[in-house]
Amino acid sequence: MGKFKTGREAREEREHMLILKHKYENRITIAKFGKESLDLRDYANALAKFTEYLQIMAEIKKTEGYYNLKPGHFNSKTEVTEMLMISHIFFEMARIYDAIPKFSGDSQKCLDQFVLFSANQPYQVVNSEMIRKYLKKAAFKNAETFRHAHAQIFVQSKKCFVVTFCYGAEHPVTQDYRALKDLLLETRGGQELVRLYYLYSSTAVERWEHSTAMKLSLRFFLRPVLLFVAKVVLPFILR
Repeated sequence: MGKFKTGREAREEREHMLILKHKYENRITIAKFGKESLDLRDYANALAKFTEYLQIMAEIKKTEGYYNLKPGHFNSKTEVTEMLMISHIFFEMARIYDAIPKFSGDSQKCLDQFVLFSANQPYQVVNSEMIRKYLKKAAFKNAETFRHAHAQIFVQSKKCFVVTFCYGAEHPVTQDYRALKDLLLETRGGQELVRLYYLYSSTAVERWEHSTAMKLSLRFFLRPVLLFVAKVVLPFILR
């Protein structure tokens, strides 16, 4: 039997839920204030507002702290905008913490969450390009940590846009190309090739999806080529 709640406990719970509901309804405004503070370089207030937003989401999703938020807590179709905002907030918090050596651990935690909320999501390429542009500007004190996070987006990603488009996500041919991706990610030049592949193939596949004729023709011509490379060429590269 569950614990019996007294009238006072039940009333306090109702009041708490009403307060949480009000906070949730105002969460976008809170996040917006955080971004405005960031733009004004008021980093303390930016962190306070970003943290407040994430704490609201953690409580709504019934997780123990916002570092335990996961994409699985969200509906990938109806809450994708929320997930994108969460990923960007974790990224901005990582940037703020990065500037203060004693908070490097917090920066890493936020980066881990940023990667988690980026890999395999519809906005994956957008987020990877965002972090790459900051890396080009030399905007981080611990650039290698952010460079590793950039690579991890692709390491953790199960997407292989063109091959998946032709064969599906779980086909053995798709798995072969994922193994090639993992090999490429071991070198800086390979990481750049993978980045370019994701950048351009994601855009191409999105266009192909809206054309029945393109779907049929590309799958007809691409499938044999991809199969040949997977069975004849990749064994020599991956062995």
